[in-house]
Amino acid sequence: MVKSKDMTTILLSFLLLLSPSLSGGGAASAAELLTNEVAIHDAPKWLTAARVNKVVQKVQRMLEWDIRKVEVRWHSNESEFAAAHGLPVVRDGTAQILAVSKKSENTIHVGPRVDTTNFDGTFGHELAHVIVYQKYKTAIPVWLEEGLANYSAKNSTVDYKYLSTQPDVDVKAMGHPFGGKGPGPRFHYMASTALMEMIASKCDIHELLQLSVGEKLESYLDTFCGISDLNAEFRRFVKRKAGS
Repeated sequence: MVKSKDMTTILLSFLLLLSPSLSGGGAASAAELLTNEVAIHDAPKWLTAARVNKVVQKVQRMLEWDIRKVEVRWHSNESEFAAAHGLPVVRDGTAQILAVSKKSENTIHVGPRVDTTNFDGTFGHELAHVIVYQKYKTAIPVWLEEGLANYSAKNSTVDYKYLSTQPDVDVKAMGHPFGGKGPGPRFHYMASTALMEMIASKCDIHELLQLSVGEKLESYLDTFCGISDLNAEFRRFVKRKAGS
């Protein structure tokens, strides 16, 4: 298991949100796949360097950063993957995690549930986490990072009707999705992605991120985006989207 002090270094793709399909698991492995940005060990045969590069380039353009080489390990079975990520089993005895990124190690672990139907979004999500660590350090708040990763990878659809039925929480208090506190992983991923969509509706995301390099993004939400009360604005946004 991952020690609590290491939990903040592990960011992940959550199956309930990030995978529209559970079919097709990992395929037979091919040789190591190398690009300028990543080295993927035990990659499935259907994965090509051209496809990897397409995902990498999309995320790099969004976050305006050239990724420093990332090691990617593809795991062929759930027990091996679980040993690598060390996170808790969260639903019906089945691991609900597709992939994890270990930021301080500059590594990504991909599980056997990632297949040709969900690779692009899942891998892009994890790459976004790596860039956030490489470029922004602690400038991006924990409550927004999963949403930023989804937004960068174009990897999630928010269930606003679900969010509208949940109790009000202080979204700034949301810690790590699997940290054992807060409203739980499903709400965290949905709310974080909704927050990202809300902020994008208020101000230019590229300019906001540029302002945040070396600074704290939260300090610009009021002055640049006009969001003075994040929780109140979030509740209004969710209600409006749920109604539409």
